[in-house]
Amino acid sequence: AGQLRQIANVPGLKITAICDLEEALIKHIQKEFDIPFATTNYEELCRREDVDIVSVATPDYVHLEMAEAAFANMKHVMMEKPLARTVDECQKMIDAQRAVGTKLMTAHVARFYGTFQKIKSWTQDGTLGEVYNLYTSYIHNYENIPGFNEWRFDPELRHQLIGGGCHAIDLARWIGGEVEEVSCYSNHFNIPVLQTDDHFNINLKFQSGAVGIVVGSFGCAHPYNIDMHVWGTNGSVIATNTWDEAKLCLRSIDRNKWLDMPVLREGKGLASEFQVLANAIRNDSEIESDGVSGARTVAIGWAAIESSREGRPVQPKLDF
Repeated sequence: AGQLRQIANVPGLKITAICDLEEALIKHIQKEFDIPFATTNYEELCRREDVDIVSVATPDYVHLEMAEAAFANMKHVMMEKPLARTVDECQKMIDAQRAVGTKLMTAHVARFYGTFQKIKSWTQDGTLGEVYNLYTSYIHNYENIPGFNEWRFDPELRHQLIGGGCHAIDLARWIGGEVEEVSCYSNHFNIPVLQTDDHFNINLKFQSGAVGIVVGSFGCAHPYNIDMHVWGTNGSVIATNTWDEAKLCLRSIDRNKWLDMPVLREGKGLASEFQVLANAIRNDSEIESDGVSGARTVAIGWAAIESSREGRPVQPKLDF
């Protein structure tokens, strides 16, 4: 329902169908948003002629099968992050999309926070100069939110770094560009029932020559937070998605002083995401956060997991 509330008034889009396993829930939502059709069968939804975009906002382990059903019916897809559980599943999804030529967008919503978009613009317009170092993090304690049938704690259904840490990995890619090498240390101190590590420190070497650190922590005593710190030759900036201000330091003003910059605390930019996809469909244009971009983020996550397990740097797959 949260997604529907944000996208219900996006110009040029109309919600025509909804699907969920809980019949009572979808009937309630259908009535609240005046949606013409509701079903518990996603394949039935995908077959409808009045559906152009299928938004998949489900647990990670069913992303691929739902995307394949949508593409088989010539639909465009908005896929909730992560694109899929594994690199192999990402490739299969991209292959299915390419076979029919419709659009696939990875919903990496952190790119749509206004504060992070401002920082992105500063890396492009020269304000920060050339980026040489960055830090991003995704801090989210999952110990009390295992999900339906505890799917978030089942390593066959979801890996914490892929399902949650992809936020921080994707932000690092968005700012720093493509990654050529990954090294990682991880440990397991906080969620006993979890069968994987629950904290990851990832070092990234970018093709540009920049370096970076990504932290993913999933059982810590720490409020939810997504951080972004960027160091450039002209200045540095520190921001999060939960602060009321960002801190900016510029050589042209005072390299030893932080400037406090008020920012608007905002919810997830779901409406903006859907507007991007809708515009790409109308104009047959490229999408920055497309399937390949989403797959590369997943690939970096798995490269980090491999690095931690084997104690060596790993080159992530970039060719999808």
